[in-house]
Amino acid sequence: MNKNFLTLFVLLVSTMTLQAQSFHADSTTLQLHGGTQGFGLAVRHNFSPKLAARLGGSYGSVRINDGFSVNNLSTDNTIKGTFSNIHLYGEYSALNWLRIIGGAAYLFKADASVVLTPNESVTQDGITLQPDEIGILTTEINYKKFAPYLGLGFGHGLSQKRFNVNLDLGCYFLSAPKVTMTGTEYLSDNEQNGPIITENMKNYRFLPVVQLNFNYKLSK
Repeated sequence: MNKNFLTLFVLLVSTMTLQAQSFHADSTTLQLHGGTQGFGLAVRHNFSPKLAARLGGSYGSVRINDGFSVNNLSTDNTIKGTFSNIHLYGEYSALNWLRIIGGAAYLFKADASVVLTPNESVTQDGITLQPDEIGILTTEINYKKFAPYLGLGFGHGLSQKRFNVNLDLGCYFLSAPKVTMTGTEYLSDNEQNGPIITENMKNYRFLPVVQLNFNYKLSK
């Protein structure tokens, strides 16, 4: 696991432990969440009226068939994306209804792929190529494993009720993606375009997070 994530974990736990020495709270909640980073579970604990930590995990996956068209080429295409992580957040309640959230995630999966398969013949310069002669083009996009997070939370982090709902709005700061292209048959020469697309996508490093949290307090 990334050393930066482990260092953050140790520092956060140490800070919260010092806070806990002067505050005895029955304020542990189990959280079910869903949003742009997928669905998941987390455990949240308030170490003081204003400071809390949250440890959880999320998984999300999407698949889109025939999501785009290619000029002068009829294709079957598939877009797939997967995002799964374990994350550790620290929270500071600036107001009763507003929380400042910072932390990081270890990304088990943060990638996408596009597979393009021609489904009709193509005639060029008097030569007709059948779909199996044209080949298949696969594009893969991958991000590194560590991603800092910064965001805001709206709604009570620690409610007087056993059950409450709140909202997170934030962003993961990802590494620059690496893009590889693999082609077969007539499309095999496209591999050289991978570094070009990698350069063009170097600023695609932000993953917005909109997440709804359903919280259940374990103790009354």
